[in-house]
Amino acid sequence: MRIALIGRPVSTRNFSAVTLPKRYALPLFGADGISSVAYAADQTILTLAAAGASALAFSPWVGLAVALVGLVVIGTYRYNISQIAAEGDIQLVHKKLGALPAVMMGASSLMDYMLTVSVSMSSAATFLVALYPEIQDWRTTIAVLLILGLTLAALRGLQLMGKIAHWPLYIFLALLGITLIIGWVRASMGALPVAESAGYAIVPEQGNNPTEGVALTLLLARSFSGGAVAFSGVSTISNSVRYFRPPKKYNAALTMMMMGVITSVLLVGLLTLAYLTHVHMVHDTTQFLFIDGHTPGEYFHQKPALYQVALAVYRDTPIYAQLLVFATVGVLIIASITAFTGFPMIASSLADYQYVPVFFRSVDSRGLYTNGVLTLAGFSTVLTMLFGSDVYSLIQLYIVGMCISMVMVQLAVVRYRTRLLRVTLAQMPRRALLRDIAVSALGMTVTAAVLVVVIATKLGAGAWLSLGMIALMVGGMMLTHRHYATVDEAMDIPLNAESVADVAALPSRVHAIVYVERVRRPAVRALSYARASRPSTIEALTVNNDRVALDAVKNRWYALNIPVPLSVINSPYRDTVQAVVSYIRRRRKKSPRDILVVYLPEFVVDHWWQRILHRRTVRRLKKALLHEPGVMTATVPWAMHEDEVYDEIFDQRLQTEDASEEGNTTGENPTLAPNVTRPAGGGRELTQSNRHTVYRGRLHEDSAS
Repeated sequence: MRIALIGRPVSTRNFSAVTLPKRYALPLFGADGISSVAYAADQTILTLAAAGASALAFSPWVGLAVALVGLVVIGTYRYNISQIAAEGDIQLVHKKLGALPAVMMGASSLMDYMLTVSVSMSSAATFLVALYPEIQDWRTTIAVLLILGLTLAALRGLQLMGKIAHWPLYIFLALLGITLIIGWVRASMGALPVAESAGYAIVPEQGNNPTEGVALTLLLARSFSGGAVAFSGVSTISNSVRYFRPPKKYNAALTMMMMGVITSVLLVGLLTLAYLTHVHMVHDTTQFLFIDGHTPGEYFHQKPALYQVALAVYRDTPIYAQLLVFATVGVLIIASITAFTGFPMIASSLADYQYVPVFFRSVDSRGLYTNGVLTLAGFSTVLTMLFGSDVYSLIQLYIVGMCISMVMVQLAVVRYRTRLLRVTLAQMPRRALLRDIAVSALGMTVTAAVLVVVIATKLGAGAWLSLGMIALMVGGMMLTHRHYATVDEAMDIPLNAESVADVAALPSRVHAIVYVERVRRPAVRALSYARASRPSTIEALTVNNDRVALDAVKNRWYALNIPVPLSVINSPYRDTVQAVVSYIRRRRKKSPRDILVVYLPEFVVDHWWQRILHRRTVRRLKKALLHEPGVMTATVPWAMHEDEVYDEIFDQRLQTEDASEEGNTTGENPTLAPNVTRPAGGGRELTQSNRHTVYRGRLHEDSAS
């Protein structure tokens, strides 16, 4: 089952050699930014629609502003790749700025990846509902199922994702590119049809039309922050330089620029056609949208702007618009796979510094950080269900984390290069450093400005929740780091002779206690193991919960002549665990410097449902004794099928003896237990009852030796 889900193991050598050419790396690491066109255009239109239909005329200009700022940020961020590739985002910020900025940057990146999956899958579900309105009530369920499918795909490994990621993206680019070209051609000829929502009436949310002065500035800023989600994907590429083919840094920088150019062209082109086709959309259709003089009601589903534009362009052949929708769903899925590659890497880097649990560093047989993949899937599912897969609500939390992490990285690079400038005396290297510092400082300033705009315009709409979650994550990471530091300090051995001698000192004596519930094979095996360790003293311990059961234990014990003293402790309230723990504590008080080893015989069954039929006393004892100082527990398992194994070994032994002693007819066999004789006909005629007699004889002989 495990191989069917995640595939066959990949050796460490093969995993470390995984590299991707640009044609595969762009879809896998750049789909996050390119796919954002599918919902960034909607967010720009929805924000402007709050001021009425006339404000939608600004949508192409807002898209152009987003594209220009995005290209500046991406273009300047390319200069940081060489430094980031050498150390990694978390390592770079931690080394240059300190622990707290690194934790803030890590928490912001993790939050951004969670929202990437939630927003992308919610948007994919929205496009599917646009095609099939009858499944509108199942939108959240569809988004959750898509996340589950992505999780299974991510567990298959990076190579599989790299092989399948490029098809959806290139098909999407081809279909959307053809749609935009046809639309622009038809618009230039004056033959571009209008969208189906062109006749819808939009009522401004403020009750008037704030399209001038301060109100216009705030409106455009809010619209810009909605479209700024097109910046996403930058950090993923910069953190994935190791997966590019040589020259790695050059290919990563070129891929990042290609992603920025493609995203900018698509966003501006789509918003322009949306304006020309008069696409009308509002956030709340029950209050601010009128169709034929009436509100459509809460069950009315608006088609995304991309789908409306495609339907207008392909008015006579809507099948092409439907194909574009399926391609959009595919690229949104690939965008989430991008997050499934970035989140585990960030979590692993934080685990290296012990800010998150260390199990995020574990790499499974497919070479993936499985715990990071599963954690991302869990949190993304919770966010999707919490917000009902509403893209507009989720977008308000988005982009904040990405901007914070990018500002931290750019600040670390600027600080590093500024310090390097102080020790660089040669003229040409100083000029190159000054150029790099200026470029990085420009990118940091622009990114910080975008962050301020996003927080200022989205704080009341939901960005406060994102900031609050980041703050909680930072607090949790600092507490985790403090815990690990406390554990390391407590477990550390100072480098002095006295401390080493104290830690390595042997206990005065070792006492063995064997818990006996019933005198059966598991108990006798535990006794044998305890005796083999040669402790200072050894005793068997049973609890008097039932007089009849106690008499059976004592009678069986003495009948087998087991040479170990049997101690009986009373349990007035029939609590076996508490009685044993109390007895062990009393023993420890008498000799605190001694060590007690408690041997617990455990019966192991073949199937999970069989465990329900047996008591869990041994497991409860292990849990109760775990925190007792100076007490160790040793579990001695006995599997139910071991009888068959011993019988098979016994038969093989008899056959070997028959072959070597063909002339012996006396029936005596000195190698068997002394109280057993073999039938004159040979060992193969030994009955099952005789077989168990021999085995019981061996048990008795072992326990008496």
